[in-house]
Order: sequence, then structure tokens, then C-alpha cells
Amino acid sequence: MCVLAAAIAVLVTAAPTTALDWRNAEPYKELQTECTDAVKAGTVWWFITADRGGPYLASIHLWNPQMTFGYELKAISLAYPTLESAERAGLLADRVPAGVPAMTPISEWPKASEEAVRWVLDNQNEDGGWGQAWTYRGITHSGSQTSDTAAAVMLLIHEIERRHDSGVECELVSAVRRGLTWLLDQQLGDGSWSRKKEESREGSPWHTRAAVAALLMALEHRDLLSLDDRAVERIKSAIERGVSWMLESQNPDGSWYSGLMCQEYSADTQAYILSTLIDVYLKADRLGLHVDRDRILNAIRNGIEWLFNSEKSGIAWVVGNHGRGPAWAYSSAYLEAQGSPETTVTGNVLSLALLKALWFDVATDAEICTPVGRRKLRDLVTDPKYNIHATVEWLVSQQYRGTEHPEWYGAWPWPARNVMSTDSGASYEPASIWATAYAMRALEAYLNPELFYGKITKPSGSEVSRSETVSGGMETNRREGSRKGLPVLLPAIPPVRRQCQYRRQYRHR
Repeated sequence: MCVLAAAIAVLVTAAPTTALDWRNAEPYKELQTECTDAVKAGTVWWFITADRGGPYLASIHLWNPQMTFGYELKAISLAYPTLESAERAGLLADRVPAGVPAMTPISEWPKASEEAVRWVLDNQNEDGGWGQAWTYRGITHSGSQTSDTAAAVMLLIHEIERRHDSGVECELVSAVRRGLTWLLDQQLGDGSWSRKKEESREGSPWHTRAAVAALLMALEHRDLLSLDDRAVERIKSAIERGVSWMLESQNPDGSWYSGLMCQEYSADTQAYILSTLIDVYLKADRLGLHVDRDRILNAIRNGIEWLFNSEKSGIAWVVGNHGRGPAWAYSSAYLEAQGSPETTVTGNVLSLALLKALWFDVATDAEICTPVGRRKLRDLVTDPKYNIHATVEWLVSQQYRGTEHPEWYGAWPWPARNVMSTDSGASYEPASIWATAYAMRALEAYLNPELFYGKITKPSGSEVSRSETVSGGMETNRREGSRKGLPVLLPAIPPVRRQCQYRRQYRHR
């Protein structure tokens, strides 16, 4: 259902007043303690040391890149937001079970978060983006790429926001601005983004939604980033064109082409795109974006309906004490091969799309198919037989909490307990860095949606100068009264990356 225009400005900072607050539901009250314990246990797993089978490289306070296809930024972009959200909710564990070879999360997190941000800063490419060298099907790709750059930009903006009260570091601001310049320069003529402009002239929904999400976050924090009016207008135009392309590229059945993991359509990609469109829908008026909000709302509604109604979406219904809940595999082909939904995809769909739409009351009139007929999306909060509480219960049940294998403690498996991933013979992973991140985020959103989804609007003012601009590449806009310590000119050649000797085997590739 449409949200009243007058409420748009406050929706992102205040809880909705509708009946869609699932925290009033009886199943939530019964699951709250279990979810809390699961998130705390999950924070322990992130700090099990790599020499004992865990993901944590204690000597450098980072996470093992080999668990994410050999790239540190992927590991950081999984661990950092998951643990940061747990910290804000007061859910970092303050003790470790006996026999579990982990550092204590609450004491280790400050060092780990600092090193994560440091790595991102030190590994920005000379062109302003982020990326890695990799080979697929005989073709080698290298250098910066859109989704990596977008992830790094969003992480650094979040860190700038977090440090705002203690003073914004100019190094962070400069890195973000250079990343934004790269993203803006990569936009294709039709408004979309591909992996990188020089490799492909055909837009990708996956990369377009990533760029739009990062630019939207930058626009929201224009004052912290010292963006002048010209830069703001360029970012607005890029977002508007990107959103228009996403709307045009949506298929008649409500889906978007995925193309990831050799799948044409994926509930995972669908959830990310829906999340970005929900953000645009909620923030467009406040940020001065000229987009068709009615059309966006309709696209969100159709996209949600595809998740439930399409044979291609990979939906299954899991059974628990609170009824049956929707869960997803990566695609219908994966579901057929595995006979089971996946913790990764289910966690993403829950946190990125369903809970977000329900919390902000966006497209909750979408008609979804259940095993006993059609329902409204909003019914998943209150229906005693078919609801999201059962999905949450299933996610909690997938976590490993035993000590027979202490290196698995607190982790989630991929794709699900004792399930092979595909018919091609991929092995079961009892402790997956991807599944653990996505499952934890779903539980964090379910436990405290106001904290998880809420955005803090920083006050505008002159405390951050407008000395730089991303609007025309490496330009300057010198103004009087710039903040002390903030450079007035972005260097034409960025400083050499600071990579310590002890990190040699984990260098950016």
C-alpha cells in the first residue's frame, strides 16, 4: 500500500505505527531469547582462529580471504557489517565457551574493525576503485569493478558516520570521494553499470543496483562527504538514470536477470535489487530525487510476488513449531538438486527484502502464494500457519552450537544441515562465512528492526568543508572556512598503498 507523502521524511528514522511490527506477535516473544543467543554465538565464530579451523587471522586482526575465494574485501564486507550491527545491538559475546578456540568478540572487535577499515583504505586502486584480478573461463579480469567499489564505498561511509562525533578523518572522506568518482565515470549511456565499463557495454542488474545503493548512501551523507551542489546534482542524475534502467529491465513476471553462478534468475539477486528500490522509494522525496515512486512501488510489489509465485525462484516452505515459513535456494535448479533451501539465500531474502518491506510497510499488499492459497505479504506477520517466524525458527535451528567440533561453534552451514549444494557434487560446508553472515543479519533485523534498518540523519552544517568535488573528476572547489586538516585538493596520483610486511601473503591481487 502506498505510504503517505508526509510520512516519507521520517520513515527512515522512526518505527512504523502500523500493525506490521512483528515484535508484538507471540512467536517473536518466544523466539527472542533464542535469536539473541544465536547472534551472540555467531559473533564467537568470527573470532575462532584460522590455525584452529576458524576464519580469524589473529596476528593481523582480519578474516581469512581463502574462505571467500581468496579476496580480503569480500571477507571484510561479510564480517564488518555483521559484527558492527551486533555491536550496536549490544550482542557481541563477552565470553567464549570452554574449548572453543576463539578470541573474545567484545574485546577483539575494536582491533578487528580498525584493521578492516585500514585494509580497505590501503587497497584502493590508483583509479579510485576497488577490485581484484581473477580468471573465469579463460578470461582474466583485473582492476576495479563496480560491485567491489560500491561495497568499499558503503563500508567507508558507514565508518565516517560512526566516527562523526569524534571527528571525521579526511583520509576516509578522500577515499570515498575518489571511489564515487570512479563509480560515476563507469555508468553506461543507458544509465546502467556493468562490472567495469571497459569490459562490457551491456548493463547488469547486479552491478547497477550496487552502484545505485552506494550513490544513494553518499547522497544521504552529502554533508559528511563535503559534496558541493555540482557533485550532488551529478549523483542525483546517476541514481535517477540507474533506477530508470532497473525499472525498464524488470521482466513482466517481476524478476530481474541475475547471471550470477550461471543462473539466469536468482532469489538472491532479486533480494538485493528489492532492497535498493525500497531505499530509493523511501528516501526519494527527502533527497530531492526525480523518480516515479508509484512505478517503483509497483516494481517492488511485482518483485516480491515473483519470490513467492514463480517456479524459478527456488522457494520452499520449512516447518517449525510456529507453522511453516518461506525459505529459498539460490534458484529452482539448486532447490531441485539439493532438495533443500539454503541458509545464505534465505537470510538475504529475509533481511534485504521481506523484513524491510514489512517494517516500512512497503508493498505489503503484494499477493503471495502459500501451500494453501493466496495471502498478502503482511499476513506473514500474523498468520498462525504460514509466517516469517517459522523461517526465523528454521534459521536458528541450522546454527551449530555443539562443542564436538569447536571450530564450527556459532557458524551456519551452506547450503543447509548435511545437504550437498548441487547435483555436480559440491561438498557440504558446516561452517560457511557467507551463510553465517547472512543468517546473522536476518536475525539481527528480526530482533531489532528499528536499530538494524534505521538511518541516522546527521545535521548539516559547516563542520565539514566543501573543499573537494567528485563532480568532474579531480577538481577543486576551494572555499573559505574549510575544516582544518581536510585537504583542499585531491591528489592526481593517489598515495602508495600502505601494505605492511606481515600481510604479504594476503596482498590485494
